[in-house]
Amino acid sequence: MRISEDTVPDHSSWSMEAVKRIVRSFGLSEEPFQEPVDEPLVIVPQKEPVLRAKRPAFPARCIVFSDTDNDVTSVRNTLRFAGILNENGELTGNLEEITILHTGDLIDKKNPDPSVVEYWQLLRQDALAKGWHVKLIVGNHEQEIWQKIKAGEKCGMKAKQARCVNDFIEDLDLFYVAGPVLFIHGYPTLEFLQTLLHFEEVTGKDLNCFNIDHYKKAVSSVNGIRQYAYVRENRRANYLLYDVANASRYYKKQGRAVGAVLAQLKIDIVVHGHRPQRSGVQVDYEFSKWIPNIRMIGNDTMVRHKGIGATVIKTASSGALDVIFVNAKTESNKLRRKLRQALSEPTASSNGSRLTGLEIAGIKSAAQG
Repeated sequence: MRISEDTVPDHSSWSMEAVKRIVRSFGLSEEPFQEPVDEPLVIVPQKEPVLRAKRPAFPARCIVFSDTDNDVTSVRNTLRFAGILNENGELTGNLEEITILHTGDLIDKKNPDPSVVEYWQLLRQDALAKGWHVKLIVGNHEQEIWQKIKAGEKCGMKAKQARCVNDFIEDLDLFYVAGPVLFIHGYPTLEFLQTLLHFEEVTGKDLNCFNIDHYKKAVSSVNGIRQYAYVRENRRANYLLYDVANASRYYKKQGRAVGAVLAQLKIDIVVHGHRPQRSGVQVDYEFSKWIPNIRMIGNDTMVRHKGIGATVIKTASSGALDVIFVNAKTESNKLRRKLRQALSEPTASSNGSRLTGLEIAGIKSAAQG
């Protein structure tokens, strides 16, 4: 029951306030009645609580996808290979807490598929029911689709589908930091990292709060989002993230400064997508010559064409992070067994502290490309 002054007959001898008191006594709403609206085609993302001060520790186990571009078959193949999905396509019941990450471009900007959005939302819902987590980061494909929808285009979708995809994209984070690891779609620029450092120093908040305090507020206008939108042409001076056309040249020039800011942010590892690796293999210790002490991993293995691909990171009992690269070239029964054993081992005690130089040197790739 909903009530407003319009629903009270003119000849009633009761005052409106008296009626409202009766309504409140029964725990009913005083808001005017509204016609029910159609249910969305996809599930509304469930918002997770935001840490306001302390950076989250690195999860005991995580698997990271990048640039799947409308493809869920390769995602399922990879999750089955890792033992995270069973043969029926359901999340395995015998594994402890796992975090599934996607660093953006999960839908294709030329032909966005709402069913792919629905797949990731259902996966997130099923994972939360098991105490797992699915964290999704926005890519330039999602941002470009959002800009088109805001401009009145439906991108080949029905109106309701376009609204649902729009809401989904607006819920995505720009990046995620856990322990000493930064997950982001494209190459982190010096301007963006300096902005994060300033945010941390001024507010004292967890870096992830930047997503809500700044990025989500920018997702209100096309002009606002462009400073984070990996643009290639006509970049303005105030853009923080942009498409680094020649990454080698950029980090040769800015690498030392980038590494210094990352060190101040207590970040030792960067996992990104966006730049396709034609070999189908992750690129490891990218630009280490110019960004010393930082392990940068390019995780765009063109998985849609290769059929399988992800980076698995596990916290070892020593607190160091073990990295396993899954791709079409490392795929084997031996790697399958090793990966499933790593994911089923008892949870190690992890913490959000920064890795020391010795620990960085001790991090091993179980499967080098």
